[in-house]
Amino acid sequence: MAEELQSLLEKIQREGIEKASAERDKILADAQSQAQAIIDEARSGAEKILSEAAKDAETMQKRSENAIRQAARDILLELKSELKKRLENITRKSLDNALDAGLMSEIIRDIAAAAANKNSADSGKLEVMVAPAKCKELIAQLTAAVGADFAAGGSIFPSSAAGRGLKVSVEGDQVFFDLSDTALTEMICEYAGSRVSAVLTAQDN
Repeated sequence: MAEELQSLLEKIQREGIEKASAERDKILADAQSQAQAIIDEARSGAEKILSEAAKDAETMQKRSENAIRQAARDILLELKSELKKRLENITRKSLDNALDAGLMSEIIRDIAAAAANKNSADSGKLEVMVAPAKCKELIAQLTAAVGADFAAGGSIFPSSAAGRGLKVSVEGDQVFFDLSDTALTEMICEYAGSRVSAVLTAQDN
């Protein structure tokens, strides 16, 4: 009887140990599974956060680059505008000094000579508009150069339409010379401005 009782106790103990071992293994497996799930979820979350951060950083970089390019374009436009203003002012002042009565007298005589060779005796007369401040001196220069009878071959009168220069038309011909400081300034600045713009554009690229 004692042997049977001992055998029963051993069986109960063995089954208890086996059951406890099984429970332990199950608990360990569940814990490992949960731990792995937590790790996987954390890794996935970290990758998502990194991916979104990379996208945000790329977007911010593109926005920054676009903002810098736009600012550079704005600066270039302002620079071109300022250079144009300064170029116009410098050119206009230089032309005012260059277009003195002596030079205008030479220009008118050259135009008159060309018109005389091209046209008949009844045409080719000049009509000259000149800056009011320079009219008297110009007439004096022409009188000294070709004589008082120059008026017979044309007319010279002061007009603010000529600016600081002069405008010449040839009678009987569709020829008109706009040598006002405004027209000459525009021509010079258009030529010089295109070269300046080319330099600035090259710098922009």
